[in-house]
Amino acid sequence: MNKCNQYLRLTQLAGFRMKVVETGAAGHAKNLASTVDLGTCPDGIICVGGDGIVNEVLNGLLSRVDTNGKNLPPIGIVPAGSDNSLAWSVLGVRDPIPAALSIVKGGSTAVDVFACNWPQAGVTHFGVTASYFGFLGDVLELSEKYRVQFGPLRYFIAGVLKFLSLPEYSFELEYLPSTAKKSEEDNVLEDKGKFGTLDQSDDFSLEQVKELNPDLETKWVRRKGRYLGILVCNHSCKTAQSLSSEVVAPKAEHDDNSLDLILVHGSGRMRLLRFFVDLQFGQHLSLPFVEYVKVKSVKIKPIGNTHNGCGIDGELLRLDGQVVCSLLPEKFVLLGCNPRDCK
Repeated sequence: MNKCNQYLRLTQLAGFRMKVVETGAAGHAKNLASTVDLGTCPDGIICVGGDGIVNEVLNGLLSRVDTNGKNLPPIGIVPAGSDNSLAWSVLGVRDPIPAALSIVKGGSTAVDVFACNWPQAGVTHFGVTASYFGFLGDVLELSEKYRVQFGPLRYFIAGVLKFLSLPEYSFELEYLPSTAKKSEEDNVLEDKGKFGTLDQSDDFSLEQVKELNPDLETKWVRRKGRYLGILVCNHSCKTAQSLSSEVVAPKAEHDDNSLDLILVHGSGRMRLLRFFVDLQFGQHLSLPFVEYVKVKSVKIKPIGNTHNGCGIDGELLRLDGQVVCSLLPEKFVLLGCNPRDCK
């Protein structure tokens, strides 16, 4: 609570009036956000923690029947968690006091939201940073065993352990390119040659699926094969787990009305190690087995013996069947000014 007390003193000096509630367990913040009288917090809800608590509050607000997902209070972040990618990527702050000052100074930033829906289970979960499948999903699940003992270091420990016992991951996926037009048909076909010749063990195939919208002439692209990882990013995704300030999705913006899909094709420890090493230097997108596409929506289904774990903003969900990730433009308002818009 030390960081929270520092923030409280700062906001009190600025004339803010606040009610402080300390969460006691996973899901507590979501329950509070889904039941709180919104008339008591018209200026916003401040989260002291990491991306996980922001995700809980967002899902609690969007689950309310009295708002129908509209006119939601803005959310502020005082980063104090294991990973604080949202505040760092969107507001340019990674420490509690600069983040608090950003809130006190005023201003707000509209941020896209994505919804992950499992039609078979009838479950929808919202996110603002990223959803991920494959190796990263397994690391997130394993890291929970070491939360109490190792804190933020648990991700590194879980990553090493999972790397040493690395399974193969296979998925079926479809994605809708955000700028797909009929004239791009040749580019889609070229992807097959680029990734289909990596090596025979990839078991990679590409099939173009034409589900044309008569107005937009958009089409879905279907993939099936082995992937070390699938990431669906909503912003650039700087992360405290990285050794440098490089970003996962350099072409992504928090309000660009699209999601950024990163596919790490294939299997094997050496390929995975090369990806993470190059990520530290911002060179991961130049790897021949990494594909980067801006999309409107993506459908992902684990096949074979692949685990069904899905990480969303640091929260783990395990549900059977296909998951559909879709964009909700500027559904979320973040307290604080994005450096791009601050003059």
